[in-house]
Amino acid sequence: MSSEVQVSVIVPSYEHVSYVAEAVRSALAQGGVSLEVIAIDDGSRDDSLEVLRAIEDPRLVVLAQENRGLSRTLNRGLARARGQYVKMLPSDDALVPGALARQVAVAASEQLALVFSLPLVVDSGGRPLADPAPQAWFDVEGRDERALLRALVERNPLCAPGALFDRVAAQAVGGFDPSLRVAQDYDLWLRLLPGRRARLLPERLVAVRWHGANQSAVADESTESERAYSLIGAIGRLGLDGLAAYFGTGETEPPAVAERAIALARALLRSNLRETWPFARRLLVEARSLGASLPAASELEPLLRLAPELAREGEWSDVRGGGRSDGAS
Repeated sequence: MSSEVQVSVIVPSYEHVSYVAEAVRSALAQGGVSLEVIAIDDGSRDDSLEVLRAIEDPRLVVLAQENRGLSRTLNRGLARARGQYVKMLPSDDALVPGALARQVAVAASEQLALVFSLPLVVDSGGRPLADPAPQAWFDVEGRDERALLRALVERNPLCAPGALFDRVAAQAVGGFDPSLRVAQDYDLWLRLLPGRRARLLPERLVAVRWHGANQSAVADESTESERAYSLIGAIGRLGLDGLAAYFGTGETEPPAVAERAIALARALLRSNLRETWPFARRLLVEARSLGASLPAASELEPLLRLAPELAREGEWSDVRGGGRSDGAS
């Protein structure tokens, strides 16, 4: 069945003249699927476009444009794609042999909209990276859509080129947000995972090159702002109760509702995104109103530092050693 399924591999190319041919050829070498490769050069100032045009294969389409950024480049590829499934492969990464057939087989057999895989993080020369930290970042334990969505509240451990996703589903949620420079994949997963089946394969099906110039290698204020924007967008779409539902059972008794609220609040605090902490406060207020004991003071410390007036109100007195913070007994 996998040989009948078409996959579109989108290769956004930007100034990776040393790597782009390897990326495209790793896609063209995939077997077991009907394949199209759409390489889009996003205004490279090196010879990347010439390298791409020198690759002769009827399954390869090479497009060129003035620099428009990654999100718009991916959306152009998504609009051009005809495959049932889409893989986005940055021009400095490479697929391992058999990667697409493996992911398509799992997607088809389990009727999944998304199939994630783990990366093998390599250096500029293609050797396994000596530093274990980047590799460890991606080694998330969650396997299904519920666990993956829970993981995304805290951080983004899902490797973008390790993902295979349903094209129609991605288009139905609007594709990649063009306002995002780095977190466009994170944002798309947050829009795709609710209501759709997904799975993470604990297999290393893509080589991700860590060469020091990676766009998402270092989190800064702008990247964290994008992550907060996307996560708050998910809260807006699902509601706090809807998102909390992924953090527990479907029971409606107060203890179960409070447990879900506290679990989501903990995840929001661990995200280190201050923009989301007011939502954590709201969840903890709800949990307390349902009779639940709140987490230890050490867990709530970031929230109390952000909003010390809460302690003055005595709202969190039970997690600050008992008694009211205003000195009353």
